[in-house]
Amino acid sequence: MSRIVTVECKCAVCGAANEYRVLASTNTFGGGPDLDLRPAEMKRSTMHVWIQECPECGYISEKVSDRSNVTKEWLNSDRYLMCDGISFVSDLAKQFFRYYLINLEDENPKDAFFAVLHAAWACDDKNDVVNAKHCRELAIPLATILIEDGRGNKDNLQLMRADLMRRAGWFDEMVKTYTSVRFDEGLLNQILDFEIEKAKSRDVSCYRVEDVTGNIR
Repeated sequence: MSRIVTVECKCAVCGAANEYRVLASTNTFGGGPDLDLRPAEMKRSTMHVWIQECPECGYISEKVSDRSNVTKEWLNSDRYLMCDGISFVSDLAKQFFRYYLINLEDENPKDAFFAVLHAAWACDDKNDVVNAKHCRELAIPLATILIEDGRGNKDNLQLMRADLMRRAGWFDEMVKTYTSVRFDEGLLNQILDFEIEKAKSRDVSCYRVEDVTGNIR
């Protein structure tokens, strides 16, 4: 089971101290992750405590005590408050998207990538198909930056980008980008081949690692 605890944190932007719920521990059951590495339950249901939002100024971070270049004035901008004009169904998606905007402002592509990816997951949970697609489209160029700059696990990022491109409907571009890509590990090649076949059939569905391994004979 997941264990969530309460801690007090001081906001790095406005200095207000408040209590926040944080994830102390969790686990995963019911199979492997999705192909974009979204974890299985119970962890996948803990997204609401992956980030903190200051109730005083609206600053969002994994910990509101984390320093940032944004100011209280920036947090009151229309771009931030209106999520770049996107009408999200999910409040959680709004939070992750605002965290994405903060990381863009801080020139932090890695955290921006994961923030907008998590926004897509939150949209998925509310069947907000249009905005889930848009968030994935925003995540794709960030994934490319991380792959080219060597920030993070390149193989994982390659596969995550492939899944993002397919689920965003970038079928032809995905196939063209990945047809000649090969990994050292056999399972990763099997996952990529699965992604390519689904892209060729214009399939934007969510799949899990076990959907690939279950097809291996």
